Amino acid sequence: MPAYPKQNQLSSIIWPELSPSPGRFAGSLRDMIGVVLAVVLCMTLRVPGIALALALLFLLQRDHPGVTLRSGIQIVLSAAAACAATFLWVQFTDGTDFARFLGFIIVLFTAAFGTAATRFPLFWSIFGFYGSLDVAAWDAHRTSNAIVTSSLYNLASLSLVVLCAVVVDYAFATRNPDEVLRQEMRKRLACLASFFHKLADAQSTSRNEALKTVHHDLIRYANAGDVYLNALYDQIHDEYQKRVPLGIHYRIGLLTRVLGKSALLGFSTSTGPARQDHRDAYQKIAALCDSLLTVDDMAPTQTTTPPMPSSLWEIYLELQQYREMQLPIHGASIRRSSGQRNTAASSVFLPGVFESPNVTLHALKLTLAATICYIIYNAVAWPGIFTCVVTVLFTGLSSTGAMKQKQLYRILGAAIGGALGIATVSLLYPNTDSITALTLIVAPVALLSGWVLRSPRISYVGVQIGFAFFLTVLPGFSATTSLSPARDRIAGIALGVVVMWFIFDQLWPTRTSDALKTVLFRIQSAKDRLRGLDGQIAPGINENTFDQMRTMVSSELAHMQQLDFSVYFEIGWHRKREIVQSRRLIKQIEASAAEFYVLALQREVS
Repeated sequence: MPAYPKQNQLSSIIWPELSPSPGRFAGSLRDMIGVVLAVVLCMTLRVPGIALALALLFLLQRDHPGVTLRSGIQIVLSAAAACAATFLWVQFTDGTDFARFLGFIIVLFTAAFGTAATRFPLFWSIFGFYGSLDVAAWDAHRTSNAIVTSSLYNLASLSLVVLCAVVVDYAFATRNPDEVLRQEMRKRLACLASFFHKLADAQSTSRNEALKTVHHDLIRYANAGDVYLNALYDQIHDEYQKRVPLGIHYRIGLLTRVLGKSALLGFSTSTGPARQDHRDAYQKIAALCDSLLTVDDMAPTQTTTPPMPSSLWEIYLELQQYREMQLPIHGASIRRSSGQRNTAASSVFLPGVFESPNVTLHALKLTLAATICYIIYNAVAWPGIFTCVVTVLFTGLSSTGAMKQKQLYRILGAAIGGALGIATVSLLYPNTDSITALTLIVAPVALLSGWVLRSPRISYVGVQIGFAFFLTVLPGFSATTSLSPARDRIAGIALGVVVMWFIFDQLWPTRTSDALKTVLFRIQSAKDRLRGLDGQIAPGINENTFDQMRTMVSSELAHMQQLDFSVYFEIGWHRKREIVQSRRLIKQIEASAAEFYVLALQREVS
């Protein structure tokens, strides 16, 4: 939760999300340069469809140039596959109304199932988006030549935008992510150690002045969250593969939670000398942080400690868990692997997909919601609200809490981007007559979208700001005079939210606790598979299977962190029960993950 006092609730929510953090400005600047370069190229080459392509740029995974390249290839291939599938379907069915409707349902179900069941959710999300968009184009009863030409131009503009993003990312990539990650984690641990040393100081006057300074730094790290650290982790995982030490992702999550709890603690202890029992606890935690900063990570740990207040005890236990992983992230850089690259993702489908009906049921719910939206906007002959279908595709997540969270962010981002677009069309476009002026208008909004995109929790708002703005101000090669795209987008999103509320929240709800139970089951299954009947490491697990288990546990922990916050968006009489159950399940998930990493470490040592 945000680490700010409660006197000003609005600023305590917004500022932690928008405050500067390591790597934020550099990443936002890369996004802006990529957008400007793409706009100049598409305008110069006269390639239509730039607005939609620029909006999709913010969906690229930008953690590392290699990741950007792979996700860009996925997006382009997915759009091409959707375009080809639509052309073939219309060709073989003669494009009748019933055939188009049936094709729309098939595309949506395939995309929904693939997003939830495979290791390539981005590919299937874009396939569903472009597939439904291409099918809807035939509903306008335009000529075949016009529809095919428009679809191919959309694909060409998307390819140009992806190419610009990849080139910019390769030009400004971090060269030593392992060293940067090591330094960033040490900075956070050093800040924690200094903070608790200051809290343990019995001299109130000097303690208050010194504490304010270090507490400010602690708040900055807490507000930054784990976004930057996880981006570095993904870059290391992409470059070094099997040489990535075990449990770094788990340690990042633990350290982030400790920082947040410690920052909150500072607001209640910022005045006056500490009580003796509290000072003893502060000293214990500070000593533990000091030991984590030394190279002797293999030193024995204490399993018991004098009684502490519950808030301090939780911090102490999580730091103990951090230490018990005994990983060499602080002592030396991660070395490049000279062996075979990781083949953990050789299986297309996620483990356990066909053993449970949950994925199929989710795909059916998503298809039903999108189909209802499709019928409504065709019945009222309002093609501009096609965003209702897009809303269903991109916000139909695993739980009702996560779904409502993303829908709220989508509405907020669309409102901000639409307002900026309307202001641009009304006030700036009458005096815009060159590409230079256009880029000067687009660049600040692209920088804003990239900045918000790197928020710890509201990153999806940044995506939607870019979506709404580009679709409003860049419909063609001349200055637009129509404000209807912004209006239609908001209306379509509202319709999609209403339909999804009825189906996902009233008919077939999937609560956050249900999603967390699935995460717990998968991690426990991996732990039990790694551990034999005698409690030792199970024999017969080859390197590829082991890497696949590591990747799965890491991704499930990331999913847990998202659900940890989205539970607060559960609305209704069940909300308090969901929060309590989620807290209990998250503790069980963390305990199971810790056991898995201990077993995995024993396997590597042996």
